[in-house]
Amino acid sequence: MTGRLLKFAAASAAVLICLTSCGEKVSLMGADSSGPSSDRAANNGTEILTTSVHVEPETEEETETFSVNVAKPRDHKIAKRSVIRNFETVLQNPELPTGCEVTSLCQTLNYLGFDIDKVTLADEFMPMDMDGSTTMDHAYIGDPKLNDGFGCFPPALIQTADSYFESIDSPCYAENMSDIDLQKLFYQIEEGRPVIAWVTIDLVELAPEHRWTTLDGEEMWFSGMQHCVTIYGYDLDKKIVYVADPLKGNTEYDLERFERMFDLLGKKAIIICGDAETEGSYDPNKDYKKSKYLSRNAQEAKKAEEEEAARKQAEEEAKKAEEEARKAEEEAKKAEEEARAAEEEAARAAEEEARRAEEEAAKAAEEAATEPPATTARVTSTKTRTTSVKTSSKNATTTSR
Repeated sequence: MTGRLLKFAAASAAVLICLTSCGEKVSLMGADSSGPSSDRAANNGTEILTTSVHVEPETEEETETFSVNVAKPRDHKIAKRSVIRNFETVLQNPELPTGCEVTSLCQTLNYLGFDIDKVTLADEFMPMDMDGSTTMDHAYIGDPKLNDGFGCFPPALIQTADSYFESIDSPCYAENMSDIDLQKLFYQIEEGRPVIAWVTIDLVELAPEHRWTTLDGEEMWFSGMQHCVTIYGYDLDKKIVYVADPLKGNTEYDLERFERMFDLLGKKAIIICGDAETEGSYDPNKDYKKSKYLSRNAQEAKKAEEEEAARKQAEEEAKKAEEEARKAEEEAKKAEEEARAAEEEAARAAEEEARRAEEEAAKAAEEAATEPPATTARVTSTKTRTTSVKTSSKNATTTSR
């Protein structure tokens, strides 16, 4: 996978192994009403009572959920040979070098009459985990457009198909057929249902090289030669199986070896129930737990929405900060103006007080300068009278002598 995946796998499993994917051997491959309650007679004005009739509102008939019984009857004997005619392989390269699973699903859907291409199916509907934090049951690990992508298992591919059927409101669905012996799955071929199966590239016998515990606490294992194909026929007498291999095209494989590799990969398989002509609507009540992982386009759309939301929030916060700064500036300016006005008012008051004090002082001085010296005159008169008395007394004394 990518460098992050390698580091994650190495840290989790304490191993560092050069990974190989299903597409790295590309060079080796070729290719509602109610009744009236009363009436009034027009001729005599009398009221004619009538019986009230309750009519039940019409209800729509419940539509049965489309379902296919895929279980092989207990007494059914598998035919010696069965081949689904006109099944054409869709090659995964060059667009999806490691997208064998989604390509196998695409070619199966195309055979069933659905108009969908492998890249759109991968980008729009397949859950992806670019960091390897989960298992291949929950998402495609890596990127099928790259040479170092890993892959996915039935649950993730079933979700891919289900998401596609939901988008076109189709009642069809994917069924997990894992843990069933290969030759029992041939019953599905007899019924005209191709089987998507997990094996290895060129049926190379290779055990899983990589095992680790994901961030979800689940164990994950992976074989670099893991591959996914569609079985569209078999011949028990010739011991061959007819396969649509996304790396090769329509091909034949030895039945016994194919079965051995199928078993080695854990007997993983799915089928599609219904086709493009199946009538009905999408049933959202699925009996499987949908993965939290999104498709590439959904991830990008979510990222774009988050970035747009972040941009708007930042823009709103900047606008708010700018408004607060403007208000702060206005308040500071107002405070400055108020301080200056107070200072000017204080200066005017002080100046007025000084002027009044000066005027009062000048007035007092003026009043003091213009007032007659009455007190001084009285004192002088008294002194004169005293002197006269003293002189008279002296003269009297002299005469007496």
